[in-house]
Amino acid sequence: MTPLDLHSFTFLASLQCVVMGIVLLATRRRFPVPVHGLRLWGLAPFIALLSAGVFGLQGRLPAVIVTMAGNGLLMGATLLLLAGTSRFLERPWRWWPWVAMISVCLVWLFTFAAIWPDYRARMLVFCLSMAVICAAHASVLALHGQGLPSRLMLAALGWQTLVLLARALSTYWIDTPVTQRYDGGSVFQGIYIGTYSCTILLVLIGAQLMLNDRVREQFEQLASHDALTGLFNRRAILDLIELEHHHWQRHARPYAMLVVDVDHFKLVNDTHGHQAGDRALSTIAATLQASLIQVDCIGRYGGEEFIVLLQGSDSEAATVLAKRLCLAVEISVEPDTPRCTVSIGVAVVQSGDHSIAAVIGRADQALYQAKAAGRNRVRLANTDTPLNPPGLPREAGQTVDHPHPA
Repeated sequence: MTPLDLHSFTFLASLQCVVMGIVLLATRRRFPVPVHGLRLWGLAPFIALLSAGVFGLQGRLPAVIVTMAGNGLLMGATLLLLAGTSRFLERPWRWWPWVAMISVCLVWLFTFAAIWPDYRARMLVFCLSMAVICAAHASVLALHGQGLPSRLMLAALGWQTLVLLARALSTYWIDTPVTQRYDGGSVFQGIYIGTYSCTILLVLIGAQLMLNDRVREQFEQLASHDALTGLFNRRAILDLIELEHHHWQRHARPYAMLVVDVDHFKLVNDTHGHQAGDRALSTIAATLQASLIQVDCIGRYGGEEFIVLLQGSDSEAATVLAKRLCLAVEISVEPDTPRCTVSIGVAVVQSGDHSIAAVIGRADQALYQAKAAGRNRVRLANTDTPLNPPGLPREAGQTVDHPHPA
């Protein structure tokens, strides 16, 4: 006998994993935003502990019951970890292929435990099935995981897969048909059992670290984004404009700014209600963002106003884009959402602009001119020529007027 009691080691390791599971389940209940996968991660160590308890009853219960229940619970715990990671990373998940595989494995275990008892045949199929689950888990992390926690889990699962494959392929050389699970004379069995106990603990630690990263990301999202529209909030978009202004001062890289205001938004709220107004704002925000390229930034400036930062843009390009935005909002249609239009003021940074306040001020003035001229149109700062969105109906030499009062 070796000094290491494999059963006691397995049970103590399972208890450590249960502590991690309790932490994950408690975090799930206290976290304000639902996070998929936490319950599955948290339940897995409890199932593994039940498995260790069943194997501890070896000699007190019929061998078939211990084999079927113990190994079934162990595969279930491993599958729960895989399902939890897939759900957490928002990957498609289906239970039935895995349940079918485990069912086939259990039929095989029953056959070679009750009908033709052979420990080697049971070990071969069980380890191969577990290796498939662990390899699939590692594959999900390799393709979709990010950061140190994912790499930690990937390394643990990769090693576990290799150990399982080695144990499966070596069973006919190192075991006999009557070998017992906790055979103290087998170094390979000690490595096999110890590796799984450590792997599940490392996976749970990695899950906790991944959750911490997710919490930090969501708090950063809440701090920098508007809750209703999902766009940058006022502080975040102004910080980005400030940074772009510094780039202009150092490298003379121009930028343009659009101030967008929803026309007659108070009338929308008074006529359709504030919930309809919120839906309209969300639709407009999505329409505006979808019309921008990746390097451009948009934020909610306040109320029904938005501000757009166009990097490396001149007045002509900014005006063309503003007209496109104006038309896109007018033709956007969503069920149960009032149709709205926007007016847009355009300004380009120029010499003498010592701060972003000067650029925003000119864009605001252009916006007021657009509204005074009839709304649903674009005005470029420092020009008296109104710029109407292409495709809007108008008579020759006239701008578009709207029936709503200013």
